[in-house]
Amino acid sequence: MELMYAFTDESGNHGFNFESEGVSTYFIVTAILVTENNLSIVENEIEGVRKKYFQTGEMKSSSVGKNHKRRNAVLREVLNSDFKVFSIVVDKQKIYEDSGLMYKESFYKFVNNLVHKELRYAFKKLVVCADEIGGNEYMKGFCKYVKEKEDIPDLFGEREFYFENSKSSILIQLADFISGTLAYVYERDKQDEAPDYIKMLDKKIIRIEQFPKSISQYVVEKGGISDEYDIEISNICLRHIQGFLHKYEEAADEERIYQVIVLKYMCFRFLNNDTRKYISTKELIGNLRYRTGKAVSMQFFRTRIIAKLRDEGVIIASSPKGYKIPSKVEELYDFINHGTTIIMPMLARLKKCRDNIKIGTNGELDLFNNSEYKTLKEFFDI
Repeated sequence: MELMYAFTDESGNHGFNFESEGVSTYFIVTAILVTENNLSIVENEIEGVRKKYFQTGEMKSSSVGKNHKRRNAVLREVLNSDFKVFSIVVDKQKIYEDSGLMYKESFYKFVNNLVHKELRYAFKKLVVCADEIGGNEYMKGFCKYVKEKEDIPDLFGEREFYFENSKSSILIQLADFISGTLAYVYERDKQDEAPDYIKMLDKKIIRIEQFPKSISQYVVEKGGISDEYDIEISNICLRHIQGFLHKYEEAADEERIYQVIVLKYMCFRFLNNDTRKYISTKELIGNLRYRTGKAVSMQFFRTRIIAKLRDEGVIIASSPKGYKIPSKVEELYDFINHGTTIIMPMLARLKKCRDNIKIGTNGELDLFNNSEYKTLKEFFDI
C-alpha cells in the first residue's frame, strides 16, 4: 500500500467564553493528504499559488480574512492539485462544563486523541507532518502526542504510522488555509456573505468528522433550509447508522472496516450536500480505494458492503443513479422500485419453472415441496 502523508494544522482556539471577542465556537483540525508519489508535484504546484497570491508571505487563511473574492481565487487554483482533505470539526458549544474539557490541557488531549484515532483508523500507512517548533500551542501538543503513539519499526525497518516535523512545509500552510476556510462554514459570525465552501471543496473532501456526535440533532437543525426532505425519515435512517457505527466502528474485520468507511462517506455527503444527490457506485468505490489502497469489484461492493449494511438494518436507497441515505419517502420507493425490477422477474421465472414441471409430471413433482423452499411455497400459494 502506498505511503500517505498528512499535513496538519488547525483553526480556532480553546476558550469557552463565547461572549468574549475572538473566542471561536468551533475548533477545526485539517489534514491535507497526499500520496508519496505525488508529494513533490503537489508541493511545487501549491508553492506556485502561494507566490502568485501571497508573494513573500505565508499562505495563511488569516491573511485573506473575509475577502471572499481573493479566497475563491486561491481555492480555484489549489483545487487543481492532487490532494484530499480530512477534517475534524469540534463544536465547542456542545461540550458541557461537567465534561472536564473546559480545561485547556484536557481539551487539547481530547482533540489530539480524536485526530490521531481518525487518521490511524482511516489510513494504514501514514506519515503525520506538522510544525512542532512554531508558536502554535495546540500543534506543539499534537506533535508530542503523535510521536508518543508512533509505531515501532518492523524487521524490515518499516513503520505504518509515524511523525515528521515540517515547520516550513507549504502543505501545512495549505492545511491552515483550508481549516480557516471551513471556519466560514461553521462559525456563525463568519457565515454572512460567505459562499458555499463545502460545495467548492466537495471533490477534495474525503470526510469531515464532527464532534460531539449528534447526527439527528444536526439534521433537525439543517432541516429548516430545505423543503426537499422529511425530517422524520432522515432521523430514522440516521439513528440506524449511529447504531451500526456504535457496534462496528472499532471492528478489525476487513469487510466491516470497508462498510464503516463507505457508510461514513455516505453520511458525510448526506449531511453536507443540500441537493441530496445519489452517489455513484464508481465514486463510492473510488473513495474506498483512496482510503484503503485496495480496489474492490462492483460485485464485491454490492454483495459484501451495501448488502451487508442493509442486513444490519442500515437503510440505503438505491437507483440506477447510485446510492444514498434516504431523506424522503420518494427515495424509499426508489429502493423498492429498483428492487422490484430485479425481484419480480426472478420470481416470475421461478413460478414458471415450478408450474411447467408440475404440469408435466401431472402434479407428482412440486419443486417447492422441499423443506428449504417452504417460504417460497407459502409465497406462491397465497
